[in-house]
Amino acid sequence: MKSASGWAGSLLLLMAVQGAPAIEMEEAAVFSENLTGDWGGLRSALAARGVEIGLDHTADLMAIVEGGLDRHRSYSGLLEPTLSVNLERLLGWRGGRLFVHGITPYGGRDPIDSAGSIHAPSNLATGVDTFKLYEAWFEQRFFDDRLAILAGLYAADSEFDVKETAGIFMNGGFGTGIEFSETGLNGPCIYPTSCLGVRVRVQPTQEHYLQVAVLDGVAGDPKQPHGTQVHLGGNDGALILGEAGIQHDADEHKRFLHAAVGAWYYTARFDHLRDVDAEGNPRRERGTQGAYALIEGELFREPDQSVQGLSGFLRLGLADKKVNQLRWSASGGLVYTGLLPGRDEDVTGFGISLASNSGTFKDAQRAAGEPVTSREVAYELSHWLPLTSWMSLQFNVQYIRHPSTDPGLHSARIIGLRHKISF
Repeated sequence: MKSASGWAGSLLLLMAVQGAPAIEMEEAAVFSENLTGDWGGLRSALAARGVEIGLDHTADLMAIVEGGLDRHRSYSGLLEPTLSVNLERLLGWRGGRLFVHGITPYGGRDPIDSAGSIHAPSNLATGVDTFKLYEAWFEQRFFDDRLAILAGLYAADSEFDVKETAGIFMNGGFGTGIEFSETGLNGPCIYPTSCLGVRVRVQPTQEHYLQVAVLDGVAGDPKQPHGTQVHLGGNDGALILGEAGIQHDADEHKRFLHAAVGAWYYTARFDHLRDVDAEGNPRRERGTQGAYALIEGELFREPDQSVQGLSGFLRLGLADKKVNQLRWSASGGLVYTGLLPGRDEDVTGFGISLASNSGTFKDAQRAAGEPVTSREVAYELSHWLPLTSWMSLQFNVQYIRHPSTDPGLHSARIIGLRHKISF
């Protein structure tokens, strides 16, 4: 007997196909660029009614060739199915959208365990084989999309602290700022663990935005990394995020530019890194917070070209020094599209990311007899090339200086290869 969810899925598919208008040629052309194509016209028929199905697979091969904790080769993969439903096109529900995103990370040892670093050499590897319902939310838009309210299982790194220009880099330090990504009991609701919550976004003009999110204060279950874990209540508290920015896309008259400032705050209590109470236990601090600023954009565009040219980004973030190891982090990079003759779509990037310890953490380490340096620095050189419309390769070299800010560890040298297929 078919389950209720199975009947619901069949009904959704039937409504989308039977009610679909004539298939638009450009929609069919978009799906023909995937490995499995347009499924005989079904995919574009669904898209014409607002239902889009996606499936991507990404795999990393990485080797710690020198330094770190040990030399090691690793393979990590990630399978990502997605379902996006535009309810206005499907049901006439104006401004409504559903989105479901699953992740299946798998593979061997996480390269970070061999590098011994704070920076993750692979922003894909988790060291855990599992399936998770990563995102499942409903969004309602109002006033010609000037106001959008989202509720459900949500990944904060899908909209907050996002730098499009830095997307080429494989090191985690170029994603969510590392001074923020290392906070909380289990990370701040970013890959690979999301949270239940609500996000409100206001866009008074096409180029300006303000967004705020209130999320569960503890992502998933720190003791159970497998599966989808949602636990509310207790002493979790909440994570509150805010970001305001300006963004305009590139066209023939102006270049791409994105600038933003953001802040975050946990309401729960955390252990002080150094101070203790009368009984010798870590002193409890209420809340912890931080802030960041970022800017990215086109620096140079080749004559008579819409894509080829040089872009760059800069980001600086600060975190509360009482309960967080990292006081600040900074990252920046340059990315060139079409650098090599005859390879107009290739992308080459070089980036640097710094993670700096707080004075409180260094005091605590020294009091415990543990030597410590001030900061860890990661360098990355990457080259991405499309092999077909649905498959790409990326070559990567990284150098991580002072892994984990431990003066006893030699700097890590890493080489990597990433392979991606869109089905």
